[in-house]
Amino acid sequence: MTVNVRFEPDGIEAAVAASITVSEAAHEADLSLHLPCGGRGKCGKCRVTVLSGSLSEPTVEEVELLTPEELESGCRLACQARLEGDAVIEVPPEAHVIGKKALNGDLVRPVKLHPNARQIHVKLPPPSIHDQRSDFDRLDGALSQVTATLHACPAALRVLAGALREGDFEVIASIVGSRLVDVRPGSQRPRTLGVAVDIGTTTVVAYLVDLLTGRPLTTAAAYNEQGRHGADVISRIEYCGTHKDGVETLRGLVLQTINGIIAEALGKCGCRTEDLYEVTIVGNTAMNHLFMGLDPRNLAQAPYIPVTTRAHELAPAEAGIAMHPRGSVFCLPTIAGFVGADTVGVILATDMLDRGHPVLAIDIGTNGEVALWAKGKLLVASCAAGPAFEGAQIEHGMRAAPGAIEHVRLKDEGIEIQTIGGQQPTGICGSGLFDAVARVLELGVVESSGRFVDGQLPAGTSPQVAQRLVGEGNTRRFILSDPDDASPVYLSQRDVRQIQLAKGAVRAAVDLLLEMAELEPEELGEVLLAGAFGNYVDPVSALRMGMLPPVPVERIKGVGNAAGAGALLALISLEERRRAAELAAAAEHVELSRLPQFQMAFMDAMVFP
Repeated sequence: MTVNVRFEPDGIEAAVAASITVSEAAHEADLSLHLPCGGRGKCGKCRVTVLSGSLSEPTVEEVELLTPEELESGCRLACQARLEGDAVIEVPPEAHVIGKKALNGDLVRPVKLHPNARQIHVKLPPPSIHDQRSDFDRLDGALSQVTATLHACPAALRVLAGALREGDFEVIASIVGSRLVDVRPGSQRPRTLGVAVDIGTTTVVAYLVDLLTGRPLTTAAAYNEQGRHGADVISRIEYCGTHKDGVETLRGLVLQTINGIIAEALGKCGCRTEDLYEVTIVGNTAMNHLFMGLDPRNLAQAPYIPVTTRAHELAPAEAGIAMHPRGSVFCLPTIAGFVGADTVGVILATDMLDRGHPVLAIDIGTNGEVALWAKGKLLVASCAAGPAFEGAQIEHGMRAAPGAIEHVRLKDEGIEIQTIGGQQPTGICGSGLFDAVARVLELGVVESSGRFVDGQLPAGTSPQVAQRLVGEGNTRRFILSDPDDASPVYLSQRDVRQIQLAKGAVRAAVDLLLEMAELEPEELGEVLLAGAFGNYVDPVSALRMGMLPPVPVERIKGVGNAAGAGALLALISLEERRRAAELAAAAEHVELSRLPQFQMAFMDAMVFP
């Protein structure tokens, strides 16, 4: 039996099997909903409104997470509510739907252009009775100074004779590594393109590059479609363990995401998939495994052993990437179970070993990764920051989309908020969370323990601030939007606890690496913040929260998507690719969970300064 469902406000319709969940129906309608808890009914983030139609009775999870008034008004959880008949479902505008997000390309430090895929224009002497070499030997001889050993793909040999004679023995040879993959007459001038891909747990970014010049052409990005099975890597690894085809499903979703943004980038520049000869890949170790179709389950249990940490080169068909069929896909090496190729990319792109002073690099995501270069040692560690900084475990948390509170500032005797797009506030994203926590600490309405002040407020608290602090005990909360709004956006006691756990994990990792290097915080020459947080989080707020060690704010620098920049360097330079392997081999991985002092460091780091 099938039923018809329409999703508003987009007006997307689909005929789907009866009894499937609303989130499953949305997926079949090519409308992906964000399910931070993997569809287990734990987070309450997939709320939709039933405008009309027949759905199953509310589940235990829905009754627990939704108020009677919300249920009465048609509010349901998409991962729990099942379609029993035709229905019209409204998806809220505050970006529960995973959509495409544009990211700006990052500047890459200058390096000598030496890509693995290249195009060589060559003029050959025609054959004669005195020179009866084969067509391939003739071409190989002319290219001997470029590549010592040239191997020809059969498909290239099939077009070789025709291309030579059509071009009067002047041809363009397309070479990937030591393989001749294509030959065209010299007048045709084919494009030789590459793409660097950063597979983030949340967002996947692709940089399209002209390999003849090394110049980035455009960027495309989208939310990782795996997100429907959990916002963090642990949820996705668990999915692989509880579903027979879990690895194949998640691999298919990330390939769908990657191929989609590659096609978008090529389309922007009027290019074809046949023009794309090389792809480089970075991601955390779990994302790396899922991209290659490797079982990641051992990453989630001690001793956290990956299937492989080495760099791997794959054929396009094997990798599942839509590109030139004889091109190459290169996965950068990882370091450990939770320190991946994205960290290698950060270390490579920032050139942190050659900056002349101790450097700390932090890539904050659902999995926080920390690298420290000091006294001739490169120490790396990971910490389970979780998705709180991305809003997944925050009551009014949301992604960085229109309506999200992105900044909170003190103004006069109260606060001032700034939303993305200047729209009415509908939630709060990561940068706004950092600001909000920093501001409530500065106002004295949250104690160093993380507890909201109960009872008498600090002396001098203005009426404008006092009216924003409402509720008692565990229901205590600080209203960020207009207190007179019917449904204001607020920071709750539970939110503060989630932020404490996340920032405590990051800070504990930093402190323990500094301790192992016998380095004081003031000896750090720079603290580099990578990823979206490096671009958008106010360093002053991060310091006030105590997530970063006490260093002068001018030493804290955002380096953007350094992981993607590392993938781009490996795309345009074989020397940088080799350097990435050297850095991965030189890195000393510190497994924090085995350190006896970790729990104490974590408890200390949870306290706000």
